[in-house]
Amino acid sequence: MEQLEQLVELLEQLEQLGKLVTQRQAPSLLVLQPTSYCNLDCSYCYLQHRDDRARMSDATLSAIGRNIIAPCPPDERPLVVWHGGEPMTLPVAWYEHAFALLERESGGLPLRHAFQTNAVGVNTSWTDLWRKWKVNIGVSLDGPADLHDSRRRTRRGTGSHALVMRGVSRLQEAGLPFHVISVLTAQSLSRADDIYDFFTGQGIRNVAFNVEEEEGQEGGSSLLATSQVAEGYTSFLKQFLRRCAADPVPFQCREIEGVKGLLAAPHDQRSDNWQVDPFRIVTVGVQGGLSTFSPELIGAAAPDYDDFVFGNVRDGGVQIMQESDAFRRAASSIAEGVAACAADCRFFEVCGGGAPANKYFELGRFDGTETLHCKLTRQITLETVLDALDAGVFDQPPQGGFLHDRSGSAERHAGTESGRR
Repeated sequence: MEQLEQLVELLEQLEQLGKLVTQRQAPSLLVLQPTSYCNLDCSYCYLQHRDDRARMSDATLSAIGRNIIAPCPPDERPLVVWHGGEPMTLPVAWYEHAFALLERESGGLPLRHAFQTNAVGVNTSWTDLWRKWKVNIGVSLDGPADLHDSRRRTRRGTGSHALVMRGVSRLQEAGLPFHVISVLTAQSLSRADDIYDFFTGQGIRNVAFNVEEEEGQEGGSSLLATSQVAEGYTSFLKQFLRRCAADPVPFQCREIEGVKGLLAAPHDQRSDNWQVDPFRIVTVGVQGGLSTFSPELIGAAAPDYDDFVFGNVRDGGVQIMQESDAFRRAASSIAEGVAACAADCRFFEVCGGGAPANKYFELGRFDGTETLHCKLTRQITLETVLDALDAGVFDQPPQGGFLHDRSGSAERHAGTESGRR
């Protein structure tokens, strides 16, 4: 009987996927790769072609405007994220032209832009561009110099920390807000205080942590080689939470704010997972290749899925991907993985099935369930922050059923009696 129920549930998941594939036309996030070239040589980079200096053409930019953005309703235009490679390796004038071209080809309405950058080379021309176009800025910075420089190095093999901090200083001098994305490696897990002191000492108070992942061309995550990684990550997060709570000046940490957001969110929104929802995220490569699901997938070596390139934007938009056999195979397998997570995982109601890229790169397939990335960034993060909130470390009252059951049952995480949607 249980097997029959699971089969029915899987069929329901696949039916829902079919509806999404045919109905969704408006991505919420549009990730553009203006170049795959990067001026750094970070050891954990997953990109295959970061030596290639090719840049996105006007024909591709025009097609993105016509085929991806223009069909979106005016109030559902996606956030456009410029993410390389290193986007700043192209000149400011290129972006002035590209921003204007996209806006014109998509109907003339203003677009929202974001940059994810290593900040090397920030100057007045860049800050003027970002201010003019109201660009949201994310800087990749791993904390103190020794941690940062151990992985984020120049092409000559020297540390990049001083170069990045010069860019950070120029952003601060220009009065431009930015957030930091910091990658946690095995070295970082015992350095919570050092990392907190570094960021606050530099006037940086908006940080998100990514764990070092097994992705693409990367040689392997240092966390996978650490037998006590779960304990180390838990210890790191607990101490970072303590420092945030004790600081009289607010510190925005994505991991804390994300859990608080779950507490406040309606139940039916807690499992919303953009990465498993076809076309919610659309990625366009430097040559116009189209992809969806996790942005990290595009161009990864995967012959069974055409390297996750599901068409070219110069031939059309979402409908081109819908016609791709490789897309349909990937979508079917991802849906199976979501159904498996729904059947087995008590965290599903606040996760929605995990990140397809992490499943593929860690497990070698999409239809699996738990990954190290999931265990750290979803399970342990949720448990640890909830424990801190429940203990009164932060001034956040219990809401939504998350904190009522201290047994660790599904109700605590899902806010429902059954623990299933």
